[in-house]
Amino acid sequence: MTRTAARCYTGLHVYGSRYGKAWVMAKRAKKTGHKVSKVERMERDAPAPSLERAARDTPRSRPGMRLVGYCKACRCFVELDKSLADPHGHRRRDMAIIMELPVDKPIYHIPQFNWGAFLMPPIWGAGHGQVFAVVVYPMWLMVDNLLWAAIHGRASMLLAALALAGTLAFMFFYARMANYVGYMRVLTTMSPDEYCAAERKWTIACAGVAVLMAVFATWYNLAVRV
Repeated sequence: MTRTAARCYTGLHVYGSRYGKAWVMAKRAKKTGHKVSKVERMERDAPAPSLERAARDTPRSRPGMRLVGYCKACRCFVELDKSLADPHGHRRRDMAIIMELPVDKPIYHIPQFNWGAFLMPPIWGAGHGQVFAVVVYPMWLMVDNLLWAAIHGRASMLLAALALAGTLAFMFFYARMANYVGYMRVLTTMSPDEYCAAERKWTIACAGVAVLMAVFATWYNLAVRV
């Protein structure tokens, strides 16, 4: 981690799985008499899973520090013990990252819901390397047209309601995953606290743009569109 006193370990949950999978595949090929290819020979020569090796690779916190992990499943930081597990049942492979934290510092907290990503997915996504979020723009236009047509008796109100519900569901799901994806993108340059501070600014900016767009759409539908 830059600008912090913590060391960050990434991909630790992957250790041992590649060796273990290769070892099992090579054993299975040998048992069935399958012709061993060059790739399979490399896998066969890979070392079998070793508890000693895994223990040696397990990070240890320095004096005055403790280990915390960012869980991929619940998208929150959790305290870890020496075996990289916690009392709530999170396992090593559940950790997206593992980092050190001073013993006297409160555990990091990253919100599980990003309001900036919910209010303006296209702008938030483009600013966080997720350009695909611009797909929400045509979804908004479709919902706007369906609602306008349904109000004026030119389309089914049920269809408009379904389109609105589907769009809001997509935006909600996207906002639930936004902070996890967003922080994984900047974890080498920003601490969780710095990331959250930046996201508060993003939320204010996206809320302002969302209000302006809502006002413009209302004015257009009432004053211009006939």
